[in-house]
Amino acid sequence: MAGNKWNVPTQILYGEKDQLTSLAKLQDFAEKHHAGLTVMENGEHWFHTEEQMKYLDDWIRKYEIS
Repeated sequence: MAGNKWNVPTQILYGEKDQLTSLAKLQDFAEKHHAGLTVMENGEHWFHTEEQMKYLDDWIRKYEIS
């Protein structure tokens, strides 16, 4: 498939303890689409704890486009 690179900046946040999607699969996806990938230590698929939500908020601010 030609043109795998997306035309918009893309960042992916992955929880280290995600039970639904493997890190290998996400790494492959990110590489194919030239997306950034951040892995949160002890994060899950569904971010819901206070610590995870703070991490998510900080991560969004880091990659927010002005």
